[in-house]
Amino acid sequence: MIQKLIERTNTTEFYQDSDLKLESYNYNPSSNTLEMFLSINQISYDIPIEYEEWKLTCIKTENFNGFFSQRMLPYVKLKVLKNHPLLLKYHENELECEIKGKPENVNEFIGELSNVLEKETGNWITVNEYFWNNVEYYKKYSKRTICIPKSLEKSIKEVCKKHKLNFSVNNEIIGEDKGYADKPKAKVLIFGNEDVSPNDFFLNQHFIIAEEFTAERIK
Repeated sequence: MIQKLIERTNTTEFYQDSDLKLESYNYNPSSNTLEMFLSINQISYDIPIEYEEWKLTCIKTENFNGFFSQRMLPYVKLKVLKNHPLLLKYHENELECEIKGKPENVNEFIGELSNVLEKETGNWITVNEYFWNNVEYYKKYSKRTICIPKSLEKSIKEVCKKHKLNFSVNNEIIGEDKGYADKPKAKVLIFGNEDVSPNDFFLNQHFIIAEEFTAERIK
């Protein structure tokens, strides 16, 4: 029934006449299950909308973020994505990389890495995920080990090479050896609105990463 809720929230009429609200949610860490309760309310004075309440259940939940306010606008259009930058760590092999050296211009180095990650991942993965963003750290340390999805290797390596840093891959971690990150069935349920921002570019959309999503109308 998740598809029914998705279709409901993606109509033009829904966006114009209805208001999606987050009523509450609870997360059970022992079962990795997230339960979320949503309501659909009328915002149009011209067209009567029947009040609805929905229970969203997310099974084998890995992460969720952005659910800090009751009102969801403008991100009320739900969509399940099987391919998304947030899923790289769960779907791809992981590379254990070693970077040696100190960039002459740390700010320029960090800026170029930020640009590369924005281009490759739509800013869903930021530079702070892998690198220090502080000049003082580079003064103290000349070696750093990072673990990145395989598809990011080429672009990060090119930036390191430009700034005369030695970039080497020490290990490729595959499948079950990735441990908790080995989740090939993981999907993203995004609360988005592509009139505001495409789903593959981060502009504070709410999201849930889990293996299965179900929804039922409870009122």
